[in-house]
Amino acid sequence: MALLEVSHIEKHFGQTKVLSDISFSLDQGQSLAIIGSSGSGKTTLLRCLNFLETPTSGTISVGGAVIFDAAQPAAQREEELRQKRLHFGLVFQSFNLFPQYTALQNVTLALHLRDEKGARREEIDRAGMELLEKMGLADRAAHYPHQLSGGQQQRVAIARALALKPDVLCFDEPTSALDPELTGEVLKVIRALGQQHTTMIIVTHEMAFARDVADQVIFMDGGVIVEQGPAREVIEAPREERTRQFLAHYAET
Repeated sequence: MALLEVSHIEKHFGQTKVLSDISFSLDQGQSLAIIGSSGSGKTTLLRCLNFLETPTSGTISVGGAVIFDAAQPAAQREEELRQKRLHFGLVFQSFNLFPQYTALQNVTLALHLRDEKGARREEIDRAGMELLEKMGLADRAAHYPHQLSGGQQQRVAIARALALKPDVLCFDEPTSALDPELTGEVLKVIRALGQQHTTMIIVTHEMAFARDVADQVIFMDGGVIVEQGPAREVIEAPREERTRQFLAHYAET
């Protein structure tokens, strides 16, 4: 049984259909890369999976349990929204760290908020330090975001997403806001997570990275899935002409 099943997801903004009949599955420990031009619906899909947007139709299942069904009454879906979000972690393009908190506080804030009586404070801080160490940032725990490079900020954001132990970790073009020399350090972290069999969905414009790290690739265009399959197959020998055109553009740049 697949860990994640996305079935017939659509998203409309008024009369505009942004996503149309999106279906795919992802096994535990697999990585999925989503590629496509700007405006193809990639980020909207991630936002639907994280319930930052509500799909207009379709279902989402995790571990065999349906966690979203657009046919449900909206009020009933809203009651369960916070719990549903815990299945997914999202690392944004622009880090979205809280500037008034240190790196460690950014990583542990959500856990401390859930620990209303403070009974687990030391345990939470220790776990946060372990995540920062995993990101190569143990010596930056007391630094504020403005004291960190873009690559360091993104690694803090990854640690923050991991802190809640999501079933699926999602990345929305995690290197797009970084200078080229900082891109490698973030991709190295994501690559290591893949080697540790972290289940991930990665929206990326790094084609070589997608080919080498992802198990599966989805190419989107105009809000639909044009092609999907094993990463190396799709990127090195695409079947669809639209996919070939897109990849040829990247080869030229």
